[in-house]
Amino acid sequence: MTQWTSRVEEPFREDPEFWASVGRSVDALLGLVAATVLVAVVSPWAAIIFVVPAALLAVSARDARTSSARTRPQFASRVEWRDAERQAVAAAIPGAFVRYFRAKTAASAAQP
Repeated sequence: MTQWTSRVEEPFREDPEFWASVGRSVDALLGLVAATVLVAVVSPWAAIIFVVPAALLAVSARDARTSSARTRPQFASRVEWRDAERQAVAAAIPGAFVRYFRAKTAASAAQP
């Protein structure tokens, strides 16, 4: 997983599960919005599409648990770790929302 911002502090910056968890959480949110629109526009049978965001949230939770287990021991207290993780997530979320747009823009700029 790539880093979308340099404002995330250590030890979260170098933790691939942290980035995976934040990215999948944002993907799940976007998937929930899309699924809701599909149900509203198409029919209630489209509700099956809610399985995709639910699966993303489950994988995100697994990654978050792994990341937490790795980073928590690096802090003096649980409160200190919790506050640092909240700041890291808050710094990473905006970049997670625009990461696909940035990648597409960078790829098109690289083409002659």
